[in-house]
Amino acid sequence: MKEGMKERTKTGVVLAVAVVAIILSAFTAAWVLTRPAPIRAPQAVTFVVLAVEYKGTSDASENPPNTTYKAYRWDPSYIRVVKGDTVTLEIFGVNGASHPTTIDAFGQTFTVTRGQWTTVTFVADKAGLADMNCHIPDHTETMHMVIDVIG
Repeated sequence: MKEGMKERTKTGVVLAVAVVAIILSAFTAAWVLTRPAPIRAPQAVTFVVLAVEYKGTSDASENPPNTTYKAYRWDPSYIRVVKGDTVTLEIFGVNGASHPTTIDAFGQTFTVTRGQWTTVTFVADKAGLADMNCHIPDHTETMHMVIDVIG
């Protein structure tokens, strides 16, 4: 197989893995969103979040043996809070050297580093969906968290 075709095949498989990860996140979010959530008074809430890398290898005949595919993710990739909550994210960098990240809706910019804890605290003062995104080019397609602020 020509080198260019191998690269296109590899890129196609990586994109397919990213699309599947996004679709799974969408179905998870849709499932959670359809469940009724009782509204409670705002409070302080804390979530433990991991920066992880999912890896797999291909054994398909059209790819070189043991071709590795990967996708970076926040785990969990969806959280729900009540408007007015003081939200603390305790984030541990499991994989990836660093993850420069923003939560634009709440004015947060920070970097998560492998092997270290990063603490981010904000008041969820706007109802709706907010995104937490890593800005490493290879991570932008799959490494985002949805923060659902209800109320």
